[in-house]
Amino acid sequence: MNMRTALLFLLAGSSMACGTGTTVIYWVGDGGTDAGDAGVEDAGSEDGGTEAKTCTGQCVPFRPLGWSDPILVATSPGPLIECPPEAPEHHFTKYADLVAGPLACKCGCKPSTGSCILPVTMTASNAACNTPGAVPTSFDPPADWDGSCSSSNAIAAGKQCGGKTCVESLTIGPMQAVDEFCEVDYEPILTGTSDEPTWGLTVIACEGFPEGGEGGCGSGAKCAPAPTPPPEFRVCVYKEGDVPCEGENYTDRLVIYSGFEDKRGCTTCECTPEVEGSMCTATASIYKDDACVDPLLLGYPISSLKEACFDLPAGSALGSKSISNVTYHSGTCQPTGGEPIGQVEALRPSTICCRPKDK
Repeated sequence: MNMRTALLFLLAGSSMACGTGTTVIYWVGDGGTDAGDAGVEDAGSEDGGTEAKTCTGQCVPFRPLGWSDPILVATSPGPLIECPPEAPEHHFTKYADLVAGPLACKCGCKPSTGSCILPVTMTASNAACNTPGAVPTSFDPPADWDGSCSSSNAIAAGKQCGGKTCVESLTIGPMQAVDEFCEVDYEPILTGTSDEPTWGLTVIACEGFPEGGEGGCGSGAKCAPAPTPPPEFRVCVYKEGDVPCEGENYTDRLVIYSGFEDKRGCTTCECTPEVEGSMCTATASIYKDDACVDPLLLGYPISSLKEACFDLPAGSALGSKSISNVTYHSGTCQPTGGEPIGQVEALRPSTICCRPKDK
């Protein structure tokens, strides 16, 4: 009789002598035992017989103190994984690897608003346009002119200036564009529909019990389901919070979350007060009479860009003038602000620690 057999009889006899009626024996393998004997749990009957328990799944180490019991965990970058038949009870679905860049903020400005100031000078000359040394004669409109018919500073026909007729050309001073402001174009301030937060991994945890129960693995482990991949379900433990793994058995760490809160935004949009590219245009008409009836020049274009000069028949009468079709042409302002701020915050972290794949 070897030591193993002697030990068996000794323990069995002691148990029966005490009247318990049940014997539990954990085999300790040695060089003379089969590998299949390791971790066999025997339940004895009242007559001293034994019935071996065998793990029908996989033997896994017990949890570290303060962690969950071992569960089966699978991760997927794509569609949600279902729990396998061997572990049909869904424990949780959580997420990892949050992907969320800054918002694509954008500010815009509407076209500027403004008004126009009409020319304040109209000057007749006794020579053609742009002739050096010509003698000027004022044909200026009244102050705060609104462009309606005015006979102010009329020049009679044939009037002499410097030995020549006073009117051979007429120069109308430039208009003035008065810029007010550009309103913020609120519609395109926030874009970012292509920057919706996404999870890189979906994590599902499942539980179940082997057909033969959790025994059959000896004193240092328990029997857990062993689904057939794919997908691959790993044996893990978990704990609330972002914490380090503990012990030597569950060391592959992954922090998982239940959701997120999007705290991203954009700074306030504004428009610079400087306006670029605005201008004013109008049409000027000059009349021989003082009531804007007999036209000398009808509908001549003028603007705020530069003065306008046009030649006239020598000695023409300048009796009255008017301006119509006054138009402010909007300019542009440069937007400011609209910088991305904030971030997406992952919520309610938990830590799962799994058995290394090579174990």
